[in-house]
Amino acid sequence: MHIHHLSHIDLDGYGCQLVSSEIYKNIATKMFFYNANYGKEVMARIEHIIKNIKQNKENKAHIIISDLNLTLSECQSLKDEIFELNLNGYSVSFELLDHHKSGAECAAKYEWYVLDTTRCATKIVYDTLSARYEVLDLTKSWLSPMVDMINSVDLWCENSYAFEFGKVAMRIIAECREFSRFMFDDDDRGYKLHLLKESSKILGLNNNYIELDNSILGIKKRYLGGELNSDSIDNLISNFQNKLLSKRAESSLVYCDGYRGFLSYGLGSISVVANLFLKTNCDFDFFIDVNTRGNVSLRANNKCDVSAIASKYFGGGGHFNASGGKIEGFKESFLYDDIKVMIEEIFKGDKYE
Repeated sequence: MHIHHLSHIDLDGYGCQLVSSEIYKNIATKMFFYNANYGKEVMARIEHIIKNIKQNKENKAHIIISDLNLTLSECQSLKDEIFELNLNGYSVSFELLDHHKSGAECAAKYEWYVLDTTRCATKIVYDTLSARYEVLDLTKSWLSPMVDMINSVDLWCENSYAFEFGKVAMRIIAECREFSRFMFDDDDRGYKLHLLKESSKILGLNNNYIELDNSILGIKKRYLGGELNSDSIDNLISNFQNKLLSKRAESSLVYCDGYRGFLSYGLGSISVVANLFLKTNCDFDFFIDVNTRGNVSLRANNKCDVSAIASKYFGGGGHFNASGGKIEGFKESFLYDDIKVMIEEIFKGDKYE
């Protein structure tokens, strides 16, 4: 069975996926994870789930949506999509596990919409899945306290278990911007889940919230391939990102006026990593990053004039090696592929050998 788990982008949302990844790892044949903030992104991610299921028709699929409350129209759309899939030979089940009071109307109408405002979503997912499947005692020993900690801080129960620790954990996720979740979805999520799992090792210590606060930089640096005193986190992040970007070199290639460019989405603050990428990937002439509002940043390493590109295509300008602009009529998207099609259309898709 394939598991498709869509969740929110805060501590509780990723906590839900920490739980499902641990409980399903020996049960599911494959797990797919997705994250969304509220608004249009929710349905965009659901459409992505449906697309992935259609590509794997031979496998049973189960969809979990957690820490997100849908509207009535979104619920009906999801129900219709699943009904149509099953009508056409697929085998898909689904459930929504949430704790937001704003979902009460949907929960009253749909039996698959589980709502409980007395528990955070992480605890609802944990209680639901642990009642359904056997969880090893070794896993329970660290996962259950993490669930209780997230429950305390998400419901803001100041006198409950590990509340102060939860405040630090909540900040860690909220300020975790080392990777763009639009560009590196799986890597960004994997990084956050790693931080949570490493945090669990500190939860049982005295003054655990202070220990976590003091330890998080070292945890991050070790994940990024360094040690506490080996290098700055900025250099470690840039080197790690560069490796990820280099793996995507061909799939992120765009052509503009005879030049080869690398397109990123939502990367932000690209000066260091873009220059590093261009130095280590000499067959690229420029680097372009689009943010979620349609602003464009361009960098080069003396191979082309990005100020000319910025002026011609994005109504902007700047310097020979560093420029910017904005996409007129930018259409918000949450998927990299959509942005790539948009940029290729702007550049008119010209390819030069």
